[in-house]
Amino acid sequence: MLNKICVLTVKVKDMKEAIEFYTHVLGFEVSKHYGDKIVSLVHGELPIVLEESDIPHAGNQVLLGILSENIEEDFLQLKEKGITVQFDEPQPCPPGRYFIIEDPSGNQIEIIEFSN
Repeated sequence: MLNKICVLTVKVKDMKEAIEFYTHVLGFEVSKHYGDKIVSLVHGELPIVLEESDIPHAGNQVLLGILSENIEEDFLQLKEKGITVQFDEPQPCPPGRYFIIEDPSGNQIEIIEFSN
């Protein structure tokens, strides 16, 4: 059942500037760097991930992540229901695998399965 929010991803244009804001202004702590473009912040039980993108932000700036216990099964069930899915199959990401769906308004939602 896809009903547990597991991560919020915030799209940023400058990682250094974003880390400065979220740590020094808001008081979060960096928990892990996944390369130069993705950083996880400590925020209680719900991680906040900063993701740097060179693409101008026309759509979502914040991406809701929903936990999947079986990403293959959830992927197939959502496709069978006619939900808009961005990929042909779940994709690898630093913490596991994911795919993105769209709600009826076009908002993107990340479905993610952690590998550890």
